[in-house]
Amino acid sequence: MSFSYVISLTFLVLLLVSIIFYTFLRKKNVVDEPPGAIVAVLLILLICFSLSFVIAIPTFMLYLVSLGVNFLFGEYITYDSFFSLVTFSLLVSIVVIFWSFIVLFIGKGIIFLLKVPKWITYILEFFASWALIYFSIKYVLNMEIIEVSIWGNGVLILSFFVSFLYIGLDIISSALDQKNQQIEEDPPIQ
Repeated sequence: MSFSYVISLTFLVLLLVSIIFYTFLRKKNVVDEPPGAIVAVLLILLICFSLSFVIAIPTFMLYLVSLGVNFLFGEYITYDSFFSLVTFSLLVSIVVIFWSFIVLFIGKGIIFLLKVPKWITYILEFFASWALIYFSIKYVLNMEIIEVSIWGNGVLILSFFVSFLYIGLDIISSALDQKNQQIEEDPPIQ
């Protein structure tokens, strides 16, 4: 499968999702009547750009981690070209993002019902994200539509490092949000 085909198909799907999302927002009166068709098209393109950004960041992270795994551990991941590895990263990111909403909804619900401590929550999130990434990589590799192969324990290593990176970024962003919230709540010293 060629890189341009995957990019074009991804963009068209994101554009379709953006149009559906815009229509939903209009029917629920979240978005007012635009003053013209150009404004409506620009809003749809803004939604499409936002969705593209959400997919581009994990794709870039997976690409860098793949290169890092090859650099640190040897040639576990073999690929024909730069575009093959980027296509692989893009497809895995799309599968992970699609399933992550379902896993997040179920996981957060279970954690809320069981009132699990925060440190156990991070451990459970790590294992859930690891399993999601691991099975997404296996799924994309089994599709056999790209020229990427992962040998030995490469899938395990790759999914572990990507999960570790995601959880690390989540912990850092949660700590920053908590710090910002605490700064807003504390009164200024007179």
